Amino acid sequence: MRSPVGEGRERLLQALFDEFGETGPSPKLSMRQVAERLGVHHTLLTYHFGSRPGLLSAVLSEARRRDNLVIAAVGKDLGFAALCRAIWTFYSNAEHEDRSRTFFHLAGLAVYEHKAFQDFAADLDDLAHLLEAAALREGFTMVDAKQQSIIATACLRGLLLQRLLTPDAEVDAAAERFITSLTASTT
Repeated sequence: MRSPVGEGRERLLQALFDEFGETGPSPKLSMRQVAERLGVHHTLLTYHFGSRPGLLSAVLSEARRRDNLVIAAVGKDLGFAALCRAIWTFYSNAEHEDRSRTFFHLAGLAVYEHKAFQDFAADLDDLAHLLEAAALREGFTMVDAKQQSIIATACLRGLLLQRLLTPDAEVDAAAERFITSLTASTT
């Protein structure tokens, strides 16, 4: 059994990934249940993450950070629309569905408890920054690149939420239509 006691928050995060994967523990598990699975005392989790939502937020933020490294590596030379397509392809993949559910669960909590989820909310702009850089590479002005990246991020997240709520081919077709419209607007 792992015992990351005394090895800090980063070691606990790694133990959480090792035990639960990149989606983290189910939102239905209590801190005690998570601690039991890790072989640590629940007060250690409380000390490092504060609460179950804090723990989920930390795991999801780290997973998103890792995802964004993958997307950034793939998309470093892509144009704006192609990067949007790469992001959609990555997050609409069935293997990321549980993580997407957790993301929207925490986003909903953050709306009501913004102060408790400040770190989570601060990390939400990472994709927009990647898209902004792609727009700048295509010659957008700084203002247009920022606005276009916000629009694209919001639309892709909205489509992803719609896909979770009503999983059918129409959502994927709508995503493709949106991405195609980006190509038309940049030429």
